[in-house]
Amino acid sequence: MASRKAVRRRRLPFELRLLGWLVKLAWKLAARLPRWLLGVVGTVLWLVAWPFRWRADAAPACLSADAFYRSYRWRSLRIDVLESNRERYGAVRCECCLSGETERWHVDHICPRSTHPELALEPSNLQVLCADCNLGKGTRYLTDWRCENEA
Repeated sequence: MASRKAVRRRRLPFELRLLGWLVKLAWKLAARLPRWLLGVVGTVLWLVAWPFRWRADAAPACLSADAFYRSYRWRSLRIDVLESNRERYGAVRCECCLSGETERWHVDHICPRSTHPELALEPSNLQVLCADCNLGKGTRYLTDWRCENEA
């Protein structure tokens, strides 16, 4: 005899169990009702049961892009990454093309926030890129340019 794994079921809330008993009672009474009235009773039961339906657990709330990039934690981490880049190269430079010509610097997430939200504030996941390199990279590539330029 094959062993079966014990499956733990959550016990339904009292309201839902009560609703189940009412549905059973309604089915017993339904045999005595005309068909058109049975449809009305079914609709009423469905409307009563709607608030008690099973729902998937809600996804954890993540900050929107605007809220994330305006947060104090992101702004202070961004400055730290830019300063460490300045210390490494003597001036802020793009980790990809090593250009120092631009006025607009992007602190890029190597693994994108959309797929790796847990790495959003991890300094090891950040690199400084010029706007052209960062917008060209997008979320398609997970290239860490820091390793290639440090050698």
